[in-house]
Amino acid sequence: MNKERILLLSLLIIPAVLLAQDPANFSTSLHATRQGKATWYGKAQGGFENLTNIPMSDLTCQKCHAATFADGTPVDPATYAPGCNDCHDFTQGTQVKQETCLGCHSRQGAEIKLSAANPIYTDVHRANGMVCTDCHTKREMHGDGTQYASMLEPGAMDVSCENEGCHPPAELVSNTAHDIHKDDVYCTACHVQTVSTCFNCHFESEVQAEKKRFYGPPPTGGFITLVRRQGSNKVTAGSFMAMAYQGKTFYALAPFTGHTISKEGRDCKECHATSTIQNYNQTGEIVMTRWNEAEKKVEFAQGVIPIPPDWQKALKFDFVNYTGDVTDPTSPFDPTKWEFLKSGADTLQMLFAEPLTPEQMDKLSMVVSVAERGTQIPKHFELLQNYPNPFNPSTVIEFHLPKSTRVTLKIFDILGGEVKTLLNNKPMAAGVYRYSFNAANLPSGIYIYKIETPEFKQTRKMTLIK
Repeated sequence: MNKERILLLSLLIIPAVLLAQDPANFSTSLHATRQGKATWYGKAQGGFENLTNIPMSDLTCQKCHAATFADGTPVDPATYAPGCNDCHDFTQGTQVKQETCLGCHSRQGAEIKLSAANPIYTDVHRANGMVCTDCHTKREMHGDGTQYASMLEPGAMDVSCENEGCHPPAELVSNTAHDIHKDDVYCTACHVQTVSTCFNCHFESEVQAEKKRFYGPPPTGGFITLVRRQGSNKVTAGSFMAMAYQGKTFYALAPFTGHTISKEGRDCKECHATSTIQNYNQTGEIVMTRWNEAEKKVEFAQGVIPIPPDWQKALKFDFVNYTGDVTDPTSPFDPTKWEFLKSGADTLQMLFAEPLTPEQMDKLSMVVSVAERGTQIPKHFELLQNYPNPFNPSTVIEFHLPKSTRVTLKIFDILGGEVKTLLNNKPMAAGVYRYSFNAANLPSGIYIYKIETPEFKQTRKMTLIK
């Protein structure tokens, strides 16, 4: 058999083998349905459609496509339908090129571009030569017969840091962060350096000119939110999206993993007792975006942003409006064509996530200083006197652990009634811990705080004066 006939047979057989996984499945895959956009946008899930009253079927969002098919053939928008040739150039085999993925997944492409100048966008996996298909499976791409509402729906995706062959919790090295957090916190919460968002999408540009315009480019970064992943109760990284249309405003919160993974996780102080946490404890507010009238620009919250139980009330957003023509190019960014619109969102949405619990917010209020070796480790168990004392409304409770143990820390009123559980049988490494306790919702009086471990018990009194 000559080489030409072998090549011809290969070109005929390879697509058949690929589809033979189950030809019926692709039609149910997220690559085919683009259902995630409809889920988030739709009225049924509390999406932006409630403000626009424009059904998804009247928009081009679910028909989005790259400029060309994988083999370089231009896409005709009038006849386009998702298919195998979006990703596969069968004249070259079945392997999907990284550039093909980035033709649609532009946010990940932006991360790669930004990483050249900003180290928070670098990724340890990319640095070691890994590409999209090293983590994302064929089932994710080709479907499994189940039509998922979003890639964030439990079961839709296989990719996870904790997968066997990657970083299963049982094989993690023992250190303070892993020992304390591995049962309650996903890797992403500590190892994602930044997420990104295309803030304040100008929906008039989408509706009237089919242009995806936002306050940028580049997308906004330098932050992650912390939410609980639906179905697991574990803390994970998240992000937000915000939109405006005809003076009406909206934002959505979701789990999100930036492709910005660092080998080393965050320090304790990057999450615990941050200025964001302290401000929330004092004011009940977390300012996500603020319009700077003097400089005519939007300023964004940075660092780790916990999403609290009362997020609908606590999170504060300023929105802007595009004053240029909707047909203007979306790049380069011209900040002079954006002006303040209003403060506050008309509609809010959170899907596939839950806010942090009051107990988790309390733990994030804890000022942690951990020494891991040598004479810095405390010699004795000890519960110190809170400071300041008397206090109003916040005080710091410090305790010392000479060894790894489980800790319970509770607050009681003078009659012995429990008013707050700060730590409940929590595994903690040896070190010095400082916990910021906020008593804004308690009346003046004398309170008792008690620490208990398998090896040690101690109580002290403190006085709240308002």
